[in-house]
Amino acid sequence: MSQSYRARLLWVTNLAAPYRLPVWERLAQECNLRVGLLEHSSRLIRDTGANRGADWAAVPSVNYSTTEYSSARVARGEDRHYFLKSLAAVRDLAGADAVLLGGWDSPAYWQLLAQAKIMHKATIGFYESTLASQGRSSGPLANARSHFFRSLDRIVVPGPAAGEAIEAMGVDPSRILTGFNAVDVQSFADARRDESHSGHRFLYVGQLIARKNVDLVLEAFAAVATPEDTLTLVGRGEMRGQLELRAETLGVADRVHFIGYLPYADLPAEIARHDTLVLASQVEVWGLVVNEALAVGLQAVVTENCGVARSVRGMPGVYVGEAAELEALRRRAKMEHQGPVDSPPILQNTPEAFGDVFLEALEQVTKAHVD
Repeated sequence: MSQSYRARLLWVTNLAAPYRLPVWERLAQECNLRVGLLEHSSRLIRDTGANRGADWAAVPSVNYSTTEYSSARVARGEDRHYFLKSLAAVRDLAGADAVLLGGWDSPAYWQLLAQAKIMHKATIGFYESTLASQGRSSGPLANARSHFFRSLDRIVVPGPAAGEAIEAMGVDPSRILTGFNAVDVQSFADARRDESHSGHRFLYVGQLIARKNVDLVLEAFAAVATPEDTLTLVGRGEMRGQLELRAETLGVADRVHFIGYLPYADLPAEIARHDTLVLASQVEVWGLVVNEALAVGLQAVVTENCGVARSVRGMPGVYVGEAAELEALRRRAKMEHQGPVDSPPILQNTPEAFGDVFLEALEQVTKAHVD
């Protein structure tokens, strides 16, 4: 980015995800950043249908500004869709050189895209879904999605799997910038514990819902567990009661611990108490908990359906396969476990490095303005 001019970026997204904050801090070092949120902190805290807590509310920063836009919201299962109700976002857009749209499936993003075109503002998209997780590949919805992303000047994706999905929409590959989806890996690495313990400690972190295949996680544990092994389920969801009953039926209720929702700040210490993370989702856009677990030094058993699988395959302690192979994968992970992985390669994939990809996209779309 030019030292004589700091580009002005408006990043619009649903929520202030805790793992995204260090990326924004990196951007703020090089550009004038404003973050616009479609969700309100007060509404988020009341939302019992989402696996989110108060730690996902807007967090003030001295380096960039944050605004919660007035919006209408429609909730459908896990999904939340937003419609802008005020002109605050339009005013912020008027004062920006470029807008980064963190989604496409809410009317709010279409509103801002249209306004950006009217104002001749540069547009950047952020797309995380893969061909497996994006849903319909044909029909009106798929056509609308393709039109949206073909209308953008640049698109940032968190890995090659998402890049393939964007290319399949007919987007010129020269407009796609690929990074590595990131969390604050160092904060997780700092929680590492090398203490010895008996048994093997398995861990699941996420919503307790059907899409996550938590029932398979539980059944695979029962198949491979010895009396000293444990399984911890972190998260909340509609399946908790059903899973508790299933644990009793399988005879492992005394070794399966349900601890509910954990604030993000408490997650590193909890992960560090375990040996192997299991993520067996039917569909998963990415699965950042895998990054977090690997940063601590854990092993990770991940199904092919998770967007992260392609990007971490081959890393030490990573076992990737189909959901039907879950029992065998867990058995292998347990047998091959030799303690925390030393110098996990995931530590190279920092939020600062990911932030630099967005900065490169911003520099490309604003070059004409700077020149």
